[in-house]
Amino acid sequence: MTALLQQLLQEDPAETLWIADENSKALLAGDFRFAGDLLTNRWDIAQLARHRTREIFFSDFDLAAAKKTYRRVLFPVSKEKAVAHHVINRAADILAPQGQLLLCGQKSSGIKTYAGKVAQYFGCAKALRKSGQEYLSINALPDTGAGGTRLDDSDYAQLRPLETLDGLYSKPGLFGWNKVDTGSALLAHQFGDHLPESGARVVDLGCGYGYLGSQLAALGDFHFIATDNNAAALAACARNFAEREIRGEVTPSDAGDRLESNSADLAICNPPFHQGFQVEGDLTDRFLENVARVLKSGGRALFVVNEFIPLGRKARAYFATVDLIARDRGFCVYRLAGPS
Repeated sequence: MTALLQQLLQEDPAETLWIADENSKALLAGDFRFAGDLLTNRWDIAQLARHRTREIFFSDFDLAAAKKTYRRVLFPVSKEKAVAHHVINRAADILAPQGQLLLCGQKSSGIKTYAGKVAQYFGCAKALRKSGQEYLSINALPDTGAGGTRLDDSDYAQLRPLETLDGLYSKPGLFGWNKVDTGSALLAHQFGDHLPESGARVVDLGCGYGYLGSQLAALGDFHFIATDNNAAALAACARNFAEREIRGEVTPSDAGDRLESNSADLAICNPPFHQGFQVEGDLTDRFLENVARVLKSGGRALFVVNEFIPLGRKARAYFATVDLIARDRGFCVYRLAGPS
């Protein structure tokens, strides 16, 4: 949606808040500059936007963090319904009277459904037009504010303990937020046979809500550095570490790029391979490269991936030892060690 999004961002940018999720990354990866404010839940986008926008807010779609009102809020609609409903609800709180919420996206994003919902919530006429393969919905907030019922966002802003996760805190918007991912469960099952020494420093890359770290922490006394690109994941992982008194820190990074070199005895990772509606092919390579950099001499890593990801081949560019230690239900676990 780069063409339509770029056009909209060039219209009255000083009065605009751009809600940028993963589907906005392509635009920022170029030379584009935006004279308004940007709010994102992704650390990589926040870093790409540095010196290219007026002000950046990195948060779990906390629109109130801007502490101001806008004439325009521009939202390329998210694939996650709870996120889309949450942003629509909160946009009404920061729009000036007669301010506009602009939704854009392709048909597959659900844009037509969201356009109808926001019109009903705001109490304005439904406005939807097609621009190439994309759609744009412009919704004006009445002087009296939104007159309808807020959309059901599954109480998006709140972390909640889940019995299916042994009381771990999670929330909508995270991958597999209310279950244990099959790959992560397979990786955790290998921990007992591959424990580091007591007191070891363990890096959890792409930590999510902290499932892997919590499982390993139950087996010994380790210091964790958990990192993720997603603001909701960081908040959930930090809550779970605090609740379980797990030693360590939770910090944002893009595939571990900000972590200290030669600092970890063990790395654990279930790397994502999807970015929004796209598949980003170099994600696995970036995780592998950063893990190889972060590990101490003699350190090792445990990775789990879908069996169609050629991690065994890719890892040989970074590690001398690449061992397949488990394979089940479409997932593979690898043990990696030594520089290539």
